[in-house]
Formats: sequence, C-alpha cells, structure tokens
Amino acid sequence: MKRLLTFISLLFAHYSFAQDTVSDAPIDTFQTIIHSQLEGGGQRFKAELRPLVQVPGGRTPFYTYLWDFGDGHFSTEANPLHQYAKPGEYEVSIYAVNNYDDGPRPKRPKKKIKVDTQLANNPIPNRFEQSFFSANQTFQIFKNCNAIPGQDMSLVVGVNTGGKKGKIYLLTNEKIAGLAGFSLAEQSRYYNEKIDSAVKEPQMQQLWATVKQSTLTKSGSPAYGIKEEQQFKSEKDAISYFSNLYEAYQTVSTYEVDPSNGETQFALVNLDITPEMLVDTNAIVTISGVFIPEDGLANVHQVDVPIIKSHDPNKMSIRPARMNYRLQMRKKKTMTYKVQFQNDGEGDAKNVRLEMQLPKEIDKDSFKLIALYPECDSCENASSRGCYRYYLDDTGKLVFHFKDISLPGTGAPDVTDQDSTQGFILFSVHTTKRLQNKSFKAHTDIYFDKNEPIRTNTATSRFRKGFSPIVTFGLNSSISGDLGENDISKKYTNGIALGVGLAPIAPYKKPYWQVELYATTSGLNTDNPRVDGDGVVADPEYGDKGFQYIASQTSLEQRFLHLSIPAQVRYNFNRYLSAGIGAMARLQINTKNESTTSYFGRGASGVEASITRSDVLEKEKTSKILWNPFVDINIGFVYLGPSIGFRYNYDKNVKHTANIYALWRF
Repeated sequence: MKRLLTFISLLFAHYSFAQDTVSDAPIDTFQTIIHSQLEGGGQRFKAELRPLVQVPGGRTPFYTYLWDFGDGHFSTEANPLHQYAKPGEYEVSIYAVNNYDDGPRPKRPKKKIKVDTQLANNPIPNRFEQSFFSANQTFQIFKNCNAIPGQDMSLVVGVNTGGKKGKIYLLTNEKIAGLAGFSLAEQSRYYNEKIDSAVKEPQMQQLWATVKQSTLTKSGSPAYGIKEEQQFKSEKDAISYFSNLYEAYQTVSTYEVDPSNGETQFALVNLDITPEMLVDTNAIVTISGVFIPEDGLANVHQVDVPIIKSHDPNKMSIRPARMNYRLQMRKKKTMTYKVQFQNDGEGDAKNVRLEMQLPKEIDKDSFKLIALYPECDSCENASSRGCYRYYLDDTGKLVFHFKDISLPGTGAPDVTDQDSTQGFILFSVHTTKRLQNKSFKAHTDIYFDKNEPIRTNTATSRFRKGFSPIVTFGLNSSISGDLGENDISKKYTNGIALGVGLAPIAPYKKPYWQVELYATTSGLNTDNPRVDGDGVVADPEYGDKGFQYIASQTSLEQRFLHLSIPAQVRYNFNRYLSAGIGAMARLQINTKNESTTSYFGRGASGVEASITRSDVLEKEKTSKILWNPFVDINIGFVYLGPSIGFRYNYDKNVKHTANIYALWRF
C-alpha cells in the first residue's frame, strides 16, 4: 500500500508539472512560478509564465530563457534538466525575455530547492556550457538579451581556468557613448562572492605588467569569428595595451577565480540599464571582459550590446551612434553597422536577403564585411550553394544575399538553442568628407525566402550637441556722414571691436541663437561755428596785454568704450554663408572729454593770427543701457573655422554704423 501511495503521488506531481497553467490574473500583475521535479537523477525545471500578447499584425511572440541553478551553472533551454554535484539547498531563478511581445517583461522569480541525491554515474550534459566557449575556448561573455533603457540584462561570464588562479575584469560604460548607461545590480555574484566595483588603476597596472600575451575575441550572438593575438616584448608594452583598453571605459568591476572551485566556472552579472540610454537606442555599445591568469597568458573578450526599445530580434544597429563634430567634419569616419535577423517560422529559411537603405553620406563602395552568420563563403569563391553575395541595386540600396543556406526557425520542434535561429552581418563603411551636423538614418528590409519583408528599426547616428566658442576682431565705423545741425559739425571716428561669443556647433539648416560680448571703441568730434566777439587771452608771447582776439571757435573731442551684448537668431544657408538678425544691449563709457578753443586776432603786421587753448572737461556719466537692432552676414567657413563678417547697426543717436570683422569659430 505504501508503494502504491508513493507511485500515485509521483504520478500526480508529474501530471501537475506538465500542465500549461494559465492564470486569470492581469498581465502586469502575473507572478511567474517555477516548478521542479526529480527526473533521471536530476531536477527538471519549468517556468509558468504569463501568456504572450501578440502585437496586432505582428509576428508570433516567444520567450527566450536563462536559468540560474544556484550552483554556478546555467541553461538557456525552456525546460532544462539539471544535475547537482552535491546535496544541499539551492536558489533557482529564471530570466525570461519576451520577444515580439506587447506585454511587460516577466519578473524574475526565485525558488529554493533541497537536493538530497548524490551525483549519478552518468552526468547529464549541459548543452549551454558545452557550446559556451565558441570564441576562444578559454574566456567568453554571454548576454541573455539586448539592452532596453529602464530594464535590466544579465551577463554570464565563463572561464576555463586551466588549473590556474587569476582575475577577471569587466569593463562597462564606454566613454565614446557619453553616458553611464550600465550599473552593476546588487544581485550580481560569483557563487556567493560579491563582485568588487572599487578597482584602482595602480593596482591593475601591477597585474598588467605580468602579462606576456593577450588574445582578443569578439561576439554579438553568436561569436564573430574574430581572433587577434598580441605579444608583449616588455612590461611597458603590456601596461600600455591594457591602459588604453581601460581608459576607453568609465566603469570596471572585478572578481577572482580559483581552480579549486572547478576547472570551468561561470559568474552571473546583472546590469541595470539607465533610462538615459534612450538617447542611444539603435546604437551598439561594447562590454569588455579581461581574464588574466597567473601565467600571464591573458584573454580579452568583447561582446556587442545593441541598445533597443523593444525585444525585436530583427534589428539594425550602428556604432558610433553619437560623434564629435569637431573631430569628424573634415575627414572620413568609419561607421560599423550590424543587421540582425531571426527566422521565427517552423521550417528552415533557405534564402535571406537584406536590402539596406544607407544614408547618402555613406560611401557604399567602401563596404567591408567583418563577420557574418550563418558562416559561409562568397559566391564568387564557392559553389552555387551555401554562399553570400552583395551588390548595389538600381535604387541605390546595398543588398546582401544569403543564398541556399539553412537557418532553423524558432517554431521547429527540434530547436533547443535560440541563437541557432538568428543570423547577422557586421560590416564597416566610410563616410564622405565634410559632413554636415545632422543625423544619418538607415534601415533594412529583411526577406526570408518569398515572405513579405520585415522592416527593421531606423538606425540613427548623430553628432553630440555642443557649443562653439567664437573670437572676433574688427573695425567699427560710422557710415552716417556729418551728423551736425545748426552749423554744428559732428563726426564719428573709427574704432576697433574685440569680442567673444557662443553658439551651437555648426547647426545644419535650422535657426539658432548666438550670444556675444563685445568691447568696441569709437570717437566723436564736435566743431561749433566761429563766433565773432572781442576779448583778451593771457599769453606770455604777447606780453602784459595778452592776445587780443576778435573771434573764437570751440571744438570737443570725445572717446567712448562700448560694452555690448548682442543676441541674434542666425541661419546657415550653406557651409560658406550665414546671416543673422538681432538686438544689442549696450553700455557707453566716456573715456575722454577734451575741449579745444581757438582764438583769432591780428598780428603786428596785420596778418590774422591765432592761438589755441585745451581744457580737460569732466567726463560724462556712464550711459543707461542702450538698445539697437542689427543685421549680420558671415562669409567663409561658417560652420567651424575662419570667416569675414559684416554687421549693420542702427542707433537713434549715431544712426548708421557698421562693423567689418574677422572671426573664428572653434
């Protein structure tokens, strides 16, 4: 009877485990449940996930999985069978990613299980770990998904220690991206050891100096097949190599590996993606891992992580997504594009055609293939089956065609590795010279056999926003002529203008603000009419009687310093011509105020004589703030560099003035 009851209990447990339970709970409150049961000397796991919600008119949604068994081992199967090496209590969790789904990402549940069985004589093979080290057989990083701002992602960092102790560094947040988009989540762990994020470069340099050789590999999903080896002749060379790699990132984390924990070891690193990364969607960022063992034969593995808005496996990404205009405006820039695709059908895709609409700023003839999957040879070198070719079609699109391949579909019953259903091409192209400060957009239409095309997102590369300092030097001149009246003559004299300004860097075909700070000098000479009238002016040359005059004339010489703040709205018509209109706030300071009087009389011989007397008068008070409108034209390199400017000002007192100046935009 006891055996019968045990059999019935096991049968009931198996039946309960096998059911696809669908909860009536709302999608956003659905709690993922982990089920487990004994099977063949191991534990069979299954996750009860919320139902997928297909996007109206979209493709069939599906889940991808990353199981953490709590003992340093992982799996990407939907219902994995895992065998624990030792009895004990373990915490199991599931990281499920919803693809083509219109609902929220499932929460990460945890379940503690107690294992009483010993290791069986025939260990259960772990397919995930067996194929993990496809890039270099020693050290590699696996990502469970691409990065969505505001969510998180997981990295599995694996190492074959080879019986050697060592250190692993994880470098995140490339400086070229300009944002700290990844932060180390608290639940990151290597077994039960905390990953250290407080790493100091001097300590690292001591370790770098011990490196004799470094092997670099790269992957995206799957590995790119890129392998570069670097031999170091001296400690200085090794330190320089790793220092350059370290300096490319803002954040570094580390942990130690010990072969006593096993030859093959895996760490789970959870990264939170900050919402600020929304500005970089469609970009590719790189995370680098470095394994430095005690024998100095290091491995560097870099994994490309596209920044995305939704988990759509069909995607186009670009690197760099943001550029510095000052560094790129007058030279060609190498752009790296990646087009990813996934067959979500039940059968194999035999032909995959990628029709890429690249921006006109891209030189399509500079196309250079870096890596691809499925791996195959060029149709020019191979037979007619299982090859690739690329060409420009009549509309200017760059077409890449996988011909007579076999790409499995996610709906095939025998598919256990979702990566095998994905493909990609990674390629570089050059931009043309003299780029405009605008965004470059690209997209791809993906054709699986004879099905309707799938259009990817728009991959956009843009220049970072910034400001351009401006320095000017020129001449200030009145063009009003004689401003006098009632026989009083007033003439303004020329002065110099020196200023600085600030504007957005090289705006392309859109109005923009420009503000400046100017110091300008000017002069005003006022001549009063000659006035008849007798008088005497003391003068030693004429003795006690002095100089007797019959007429006099007075003039006034003034000099001014103008402190001005012009603000204007400008527009660049092209790279050689721009114009602006604005208003100027001006403060006028009187720096010289000198009166000169000439006296006219008759000399001893009857010939008219004159003498002159000068007086320094009290300077005028600093003026109130004055306002005047102006228009401005620049001719030359109006984006960045030198140009010539002409500015016309109207003032109610001076009437018409002009500035001719040279300027340089940095």
